[in-house]
Amino acid sequence: MTNKPKPRDYSRALVAVALSILVFSVTFKALGAATQSSVPGQAQPRPLPSAQNPPEQPEMSPPALTPKQQRELLKSRYEKLKQEATQLADLAKSLQQDLDKSNSDVLSLSVVDKADKIEKLAKKIKSEAVQ
Repeated sequence: MTNKPKPRDYSRALVAVALSILVFSVTFKALGAATQSSVPGQAQPRPLPSAQNPPEQPEMSPPALTPKQQRELLKSRYEKLKQEATQLADLAKSLQQDLDKSNSDVLSLSVVDKADKIEKLAKKIKSEAVQ
């Protein structure tokens, strides 16, 4: 009788890492926005134009959103992030199942594929959370 080591369950760890990245990036973005706010009436210094700093062009900004439109936009982004986080958790569970089926000598191509999808989805969630 051979003693096989019990396979470890990494799906919870992957989900925890993905969620901590999400929370960290949202917190970091909020802190960055809070520290960049300026004092009313105080002008921000502008660098002089040079070869490294070309003169700034006036920006054509889109019309301001109403508070209702802002809430709807934030709500839709939140729902999308929740769906993607659920998809990330499902992929992590599926990866764990595939790892349990494979042996220590050979990893299937689906394991590598799913790990790549998990990485891309986690990066996508992070970049969307920062915006």
